[in-house]
Formats: sequence, structure tokens, C-alpha cells
Amino acid sequence: MKRSHWIIGAWLLLLIPTLLIGALALRLLHNEQDLLAESTLNATRQRTATIAESLDLAVAEVKDSLLDSLKELPSDELEQHLENWRLGNPLVRNVFIWTDKGLVLPDPKAPPSAEAGAFATRYQALFDGRILWDKPQPDGPQVTSPATTIHNKAPYSPRRELRQLAQRLNQAPVIAKGHSGWLPWFWEDRLYLLGWQEDTVSNRRYGLEIEMIVLLSRLITSLPEPSNGEIYALIDGQGRIVHRIGAGELTADTPLLASLPVGSHLPHWQLRIYALNGLDPAGDRGLLILSTLLVGCFVIAMLFGGSLLLWQACRHMRDARLKTSFVSNVSHELKTPLTTIRMYAELLDEGRIEGPDKRRRYLQVIVSESQRLTRLVNNVLDFSRLEQKRKNYHLTPLLLGEVLEQVLDGQAVRLRQAGMELTCQTPDRPLTVKADRDALEQVLLNLIDNAIKYAAQGGDLVVELQQNEKTAEMLIMDSGPGVPTSQQKRIFLQFHRVDNDLTCNRPGCGLGLSIARRLLEDMNGSLRYRPREGGGACFIMQLPLAMVEKRN
Repeated sequence: MKRSHWIIGAWLLLLIPTLLIGALALRLLHNEQDLLAESTLNATRQRTATIAESLDLAVAEVKDSLLDSLKELPSDELEQHLENWRLGNPLVRNVFIWTDKGLVLPDPKAPPSAEAGAFATRYQALFDGRILWDKPQPDGPQVTSPATTIHNKAPYSPRRELRQLAQRLNQAPVIAKGHSGWLPWFWEDRLYLLGWQEDTVSNRRYGLEIEMIVLLSRLITSLPEPSNGEIYALIDGQGRIVHRIGAGELTADTPLLASLPVGSHLPHWQLRIYALNGLDPAGDRGLLILSTLLVGCFVIAMLFGGSLLLWQACRHMRDARLKTSFVSNVSHELKTPLTTIRMYAELLDEGRIEGPDKRRRYLQVIVSESQRLTRLVNNVLDFSRLEQKRKNYHLTPLLLGEVLEQVLDGQAVRLRQAGMELTCQTPDRPLTVKADRDALEQVLLNLIDNAIKYAAQGGDLVVELQQNEKTAEMLIMDSGPGVPTSQQKRIFLQFHRVDNDLTCNRPGCGLGLSIARRLLEDMNGSLRYRPREGGGACFIMQLPLAMVEKRN
């Protein structure tokens, strides 16, 4: 119980810190993933702000250019100049001249064209005076970057600075010309841009309406190529997609990464960036998966390494206990026959034993104990040689039946004394195997000794030889208690003894069966166990036939 408590405590000392470290590492990975996702999202918003500012500046530059051209038109024959300008500039959709008395151009008295009629209808409230002309505002301060909604400071733009500098240089008052400006106009859910110039001398206003399709065609060039898995969309005031760029299908379920207004020059218009792969970039997901796998491998490696060390420590402790028990058992096993031999030899030497039968019986005991001592010493020596891989074999063709007969003849006295009845069944045809004679005899002695220890008291010992296609089999069966099912796979382990009352009362050190199997395996044979029908144990020994081996 103390040993199991020690193992459980050591395992918990290894398991708990390792799991805590793994959980902390995973938590840090998730935090880092959140930071990466937030950084990616901020970068996307900053990119959106930069693109929106570029669009706003492009529209502002077009407006400035058109107003400059408008100011340069001569006052004489202004109607003709405006018409020529409309026909020659694709950005100009319509032109007009307005006075306090009403609209002069397009001429209301002439039959209007469809476009001119639509233009007059569109701005009728303005030309009738129901809506006042806005007071002119310089274009420069109106250029506000959408990026200010994110960082309260627009990103540095050399293009914007050059435009603001040009506006400051052109702020000198113009005597002949009055104010000018732009008026955004919404009609039938559409945005129109109306630019105008005031002529203080003739007390009139004239200007142009921008062709939005041509303006949008110029804005498209300001949209950069999106990253993989992203779509840039330019949205008008009604939520309609004016233009989009990027591969993939855009649906209502497509995640929106960022949405910012384009600027004051296109009121209510927005620039949106969609992510086809979701809000979490694929690279970040891959990094998270890879990092999680690395942390998992780290935890598994720590648990495996710690478990291996713990297993090695337990194994060394078990081996140390087994070896200590082995030394104790061997010492006891050596001491018992030596004491018996010495006692009987001293009695015979002192002449205190009368009668030849009694002396003969004492001599048989001395011989029996000497044989027992020899077997024990041979097992210890074989164990040492096998462990150090110094066991040498002289494999020669042997008649298995002859070797078995000699070994059984030598153990006949022990079997009779143990009260065991021997039955040997051999085939008519001799079986020749290739093996080391001394090793084979040692295996047979160990198996017979094992049967005498655990299956005596009037039992029987049956030895049966059989021939298979390429091997010779020897079955050594007794009528003892057999081996429990839970111990059948462990009886061939060195130092292992079945822990029950039967083994506790029998001498031994747990090496006989282990040495027997090792010797047979080194000679290309095998040794296995199976329960005997009707009760008892059956050990099956196999060796390759010599003639079959020669044919191969």
C-alpha cells in the first residue's frame, strides 16, 4: 500500500504542474491569437481609411480642376463657351446659367431636350429660389479623412498636403469673379454634384453638373487590388454597390471587416471591406493550430518522459527487491543442502551409524542433496551467463528421446521419493534435433524439478514426444494445482513466483522457468504453458528438427 501511495504521489507531482503549464501556454496562445486578430482588424481599418481618403482626394481634385476651368471661361459669350465645354469634357454632363430672374441656360423658351428637361426638373427648387444656395466653403478644410474616426489623426498623405498648399496659395481674392463652390444634390435616391461660380459683375451664377459615371470610372483606379479572400465595395447613399473589386461571391452573410465613409465630397457614400474567409485570418488560425499542437506535443513529451523516468525508478526498485529476495533465497537454498550434507557426512565419519541399510540411506541423502546443490549452482551460473550474454552453445544433432531417457533415469529416485508416477510416451521413429546437450538437459531438469516442487504428493508426471512438420514437441504434464490465469503470462519472468500459499512453502528463487525459456529461445526453440485438461500444468517445449534444418 505504501508503494502504491508513493507511485500515485509521484505521478500527481508530475501530472499537475505539467497540466498547469500546458493550460497556461494555451491561454497565452489564445491571448496572442486575440491580439493578432485585433491587430489584423486595425490594420484592415487603417487600410480602409487610407483607400477612402484616396477616393475623397481624387474627387476633390476633379472638383478643383473643374472649378478652375470654370473660372477661366470668358464672360463674353458665356453660353457658347459653356456649351463648348460640355461637349468637349466628358466629366461635364450639363451646364447652366442662373440669374435672379431665373434660369437662362438651358433656355427655358427653346424646346428642351430630354436631358435638359430632366436637368431643369431636377434642380427646379434651387432655381426657383425655394432652396437657397449654400454659402461657399473652402474645399480645403472640408477634406476630412475617415481615418480620424479610428485614431483621431489622419495618416500622413503627401498628396493631401500638396492639395492644401495649393489651396492656400490660391486664396487671394478675385475681383472679377465671386465665390464658387459645390452643391451635393439628392434626387430620386441618387447623388448629383453641382459646381457653380458667382459673377459679381453681371450678378449671375453659372456652373456644371458632373457626369457621375465618368467620375466613378476615374475613382476605380484609386482602388488597389485586395488581399486574397477580401472584397472592396463602394456603396452609395442607398446601400447599393456602385463598384466592387475582388474575386468571390458577395452575399448578405459575408463578414464585414471594415466600413468607413468615403468623405465629404461624396456624402453618405461608404467604402467596405468584406472577408470571404471570416473575421479570423487563415494564417492566424493556422498559427493557433500549429501552436496548440506544439503545446500538446510538449505536454505529452513531459508526461511521457516523466512517466518513463517514474517507470524506470519503479522497475529499478522492483529489480532491487527481487535481487535482494534472490540473494536471500539462494543463500537459503545453498545453506539447506550444505547443512544436510555436512550433518550426514559427520555422522558417517564418526561411525555412529550402525547397519548397512541406514548408512546406504544416509549416503543417498548426501547424493540427492549434492544433486540439488548442483542444479541450484548451474541455474545461478546460467542466469549470470545469460544476463551478460556470455552463454556459449555447441549445437549438434541429438536424439531427443535418448537425452530424455537419460535425464529421466537420473531423476527416477527423486520422482519415487516424491510419490510421483512417471509415464513417458515416445514415437517409434527417433526424433533428431539440433541443440546443445548441456543446455537441453538443464531445461529438462528445471521442468522436472518444477513438477516435483508443485505437483508431488501422489501425482503423476507425463512426458510425451511428438513430431510436427518442422519441429519436435515435448509435453511435460503434471497433475498439480496448475497456474492461475492471471499469472500465466508472468511465470517465465526472472525472479517471479506465484504469490500463494503453495509457493511460499516450496524452495526456489524464481529462475528455473525463465532460464529454461531463454535457453530454448537461444537454440531456436520455444517454451510455453497451457493448462492441462482435467487439471494440472502442461509445459510445451519445441526444438527444430535437425534434418529439416539441413534441407533448408
